[in-house]
Amino acid sequence: MPDIYDELLQETFLSYQQGCAKNHHISPQISGDIFSEKLQTLTSINLPLYDQLLLRRYDNAREQGLIAARRRQLAVAQQLFEEARTPLEMDKLSNEGKLLHQSFLEQSEAYLDYRQNNFEQVYHRTDAALALDVVLQSEYGYDILLMHRIQLLHNLVRTEARRMNFEKAIILASELLNYLDGNLESLSTPHPWGSEALAKQPQELICAMFAQIASEIALILTAQSRNNVHHLLKIVAKYMHLSANNCHLCHPRAHSWFLLKQAIAQNNIDSFLQRATIFLAEGIADTPLLWYSTILDWLDLCSRLGRVNLSQEIAADAVISNYFPRQMIPLFHKYLHIKKLQ
Repeated sequence: MPDIYDELLQETFLSYQQGCAKNHHISPQISGDIFSEKLQTLTSINLPLYDQLLLRRYDNAREQGLIAARRRQLAVAQQLFEEARTPLEMDKLSNEGKLLHQSFLEQSEAYLDYRQNNFEQVYHRTDAALALDVVLQSEYGYDILLMHRIQLLHNLVRTEARRMNFEKAIILASELLNYLDGNLESLSTPHPWGSEALAKQPQELICAMFAQIASEIALILTAQSRNNVHHLLKIVAKYMHLSANNCHLCHPRAHSWFLLKQAIAQNNIDSFLQRATIFLAEGIADTPLLWYSTILDWLDLCSRLGRVNLSQEIAADAVISNYFPRQMIPLFHKYLHIKKLQ
């Protein structure tokens, strides 16, 4: 291979090192805290004290059930979710308290269904939670639950990807991003949305959700062939109107990632390296999956260009980082001459 890319490859490597230095000063993400605080404020004002005390107790069971499900302790999770359902069967909660508790419980149990590959039940529970949130928004003033509804649809993106329905996952994710960007009035679901509801949301939450969903797309694309990536990115571009001249105010960094991903998918090496040099120098910020997927594309390019030594140095360094996404470990294996990543 010719040496015409050597200078750009070296610049990208130096940018990666700059980004690594910035990663040591990353502040903890607080978007989840913002959502919880706003929801807690509403419940403390709206709900009777009895509701608050009862929900506090059984919310703990629900949260412990989620932890168990994430650890694949599925029988334990099932028991905890059954315990968390107790106040719904006691008929002692106010209607508002019941709607709130049931919505989050449906979401949590849907995750257990996801772990058990019971996908039809995932859709059923998710739709139930969406409908409950709509009532809470429209009748009880829980505007903040719009972000919960978007998270529920984000969960369906993951479900479709798990079922290998990649086109469907990408379409839904792209619609969500376009909505969060303020370019779409509604979504193709049976529940009402509206731009006025989005305008009431904290900008930090909108940006955080945008980053999460863009990262989900990155995770889907990293496991695809170059032809599939090119095809799926065409779908993203159709829904998001990607353009170098398009100013996406919601999350410019994620938009930049889409453009560099397009460049490598189209084998536009110059454009990819130029964009990656800027992107990697900024560090992980709030998008570790986007950052490491860019490194993965860079490693693949190095491999194709015969720059194995350079790629191995970054691969070995990347996987020991505190911010390295564990989902990407198998994808980095082929760039390392070791049997197992620690």
